Amino acid sequence: MKKVWVLLLVLISGLLLTSCGEADLKILLPTEYLEEELVKQFEKENKVKVKTISFASNEAAISRLKRETFDLMIPSDYAIEQMIEEDLLLPIEWDKIDLDRDTGYATPLMSIIREYEEAEKPVPLLDYAVPYFWGSLGIIYNAQKEGLAELLEEEGWGAFLDSSLKKVVYDSSRDGFALALKYLGYSVNSNNETELQAAEALLNQIKDSGKVLFLTDQIMDDMPDLKHDIALTYNGDAVYVRTQQPNVGFHTPKQGTNVFVDALVIPKKSRNVELAYKFINFISEHDNAVVNAETVCYVSAIKTVYEYMITDETSAFYDHRDIYMVEYNEEKDELFRYIPSVKRFMDDAWARVRTR
Repeated sequence: MKKVWVLLLVLISGLLLTSCGEADLKILLPTEYLEEELVKQFEKENKVKVKTISFASNEAAISRLKRETFDLMIPSDYAIEQMIEEDLLLPIEWDKIDLDRDTGYATPLMSIIREYEEAEKPVPLLDYAVPYFWGSLGIIYNAQKEGLAELLEEEGWGAFLDSSLKKVVYDSSRDGFALALKYLGYSVNSNNETELQAAEALLNQIKDSGKVLFLTDQIMDDMPDLKHDIALTYNGDAVYVRTQQPNVGFHTPKQGTNVFVDALVIPKKSRNVELAYKFINFISEHDNAVVNAETVCYVSAIKTVYEYMITDETSAFYDHRDIYMVEYNEEKDELFRYIPSVKRFMDDAWARVRTR
């Protein structure tokens, strides 16, 4: 009998330890997309435990969300569109959000969101998401290289065809196809087979032009040493590089580009919805959002923070405001849309391009 009681005590202790080890709030988010000290501050203020889990792509995040339970997530616009279609998210109760839905976010960002919500196939983004960071795809370049800025101004995305340049293409099918489609004058969301094939052919030309690498986060390690002439990347990454290396520039081609919105969403399976709202408000407080933006280096969605960053000479990014500011061209810039058949084509074609 004594052995039975000992065994029961061991089992109960194990359950208690498991329970104590569980997080009160589990957040699924991109790698290095949240200041850790702010997480610790939130834990201390609210006497809770927060666990952050990183993902490398939106596709991987959605797959993991379907297998596991998370209370909060930070995906991109097209992924939010997919999750809305698949009924994976709770609607946002804006009366629980401290910022105003219509006036609390950066003015140019709201123009982008309205375009999303008023498209032929509208996406009610703000019904399900609270804006977090946003930005644009472009070209970071070695500003010391003679004539390069002028070449980019003239050729835009076509600079990636230049065999004399050391080039990096961000290793992402969507981003690579955005470059090619925009250079050819097509939409980044084209579902026209002829246009998509032409974009693949252009990517093959870029691959065959020589001196081309396909990298992801290594871009931010390499560019401070000016190891490459040009690299396809997002402006937030370019801001980070500029803080390490002043002799880089960032160019947004006049052919148009992809603009993006990353946002906080609450999955339907969230176990602690009220704590999720509390965290959204905490990370959206002006001072906290400033610290977060300064750490992550991406463009804050919050209006007061965005305006502070680009207009106040004391802000960390005032000297980098030429990169930090997002100049949205309504006629040529676009958000990615969720089109499963196109994504499959791009992924297959990207593998073919990469392995040539």
